[in-house]
Amino acid sequence: MLFNYEYQWDKRGKVIFAPNEDCDRRAQQLIRFIEARVDFPECFYHYKPGGHVAALHRHLENQFFFKIDIRNFFYSISRNRVAAALHRIGYPYARTFAKWSSVKNPYEVGPRYVLPIGFRQSPILASLCLMRSPVMEVVSWAEEMGAFVSIYLDDLVCSGPDKAVLETLYDLFLIAFAEANLSANPNKIVPPTDSLVVFNCNLREGVASVTPERIDEFFNGWRSAEATLAFEAYCNWVSERNAA
Repeated sequence: MLFNYEYQWDKRGKVIFAPNEDCDRRAQQLIRFIEARVDFPECFYHYKPGGHVAALHRHLENQFFFKIDIRNFFYSISRNRVAAALHRIGYPYARTFAKWSSVKNPYEVGPRYVLPIGFRQSPILASLCLMRSPVMEVVSWAEEMGAFVSIYLDDLVCSGPDKAVLETLYDLFLIAFAEANLSANPNKIVPPTDSLVVFNCNLREGVASVTPERIDEFFNGWRSAEATLAFEAYCNWVSERNAA
């Protein structure tokens, strides 16, 4: 029997796994190989400089927005799916390394063996699977229709100048996620609208700002001077591209 983690624990309703040394070593091999062989799509902002803030700044150009959050993203990616994705990029012993990268699903819903939260290779393997799903076809359609799409792991945000176009794309993305066996979180999806809260930031045409709730949460308790300066710099960074 393969043992690839030390222990697991619950944090804010999420099950997290601590990989063991052998698993971590294989994770480094996987990550190096994938980074050398794979160019991730432009819309994957978790692999772009600036991350979600860069995505927010690009969305400022548009008037309407929607977001779709993938429920239990990692725990929806099956071991077989990982093996197939690794095989397609020419990774040797793809099935063996897929086993090292997966655990028995701690949830009742979903595949039996899945990617866990806590393994360092989970984000890049989940991204590899997502980029080969029907979702990416809809991303291409969105771009052709004048919309902008950003994906940051399990968060997809789409914006554009035409609300009717976004309504069509919203429905198409929900269908594509279902076809990819990735379910949208009904508590975190927002149909096309003229303002949005995403990444604990308010977003509307020309304006992005950290939400007051996030600011209050940060200052609700003692913070070091360094942490305070870093947070204030982050808030300023989020807002630096706002319209005058």
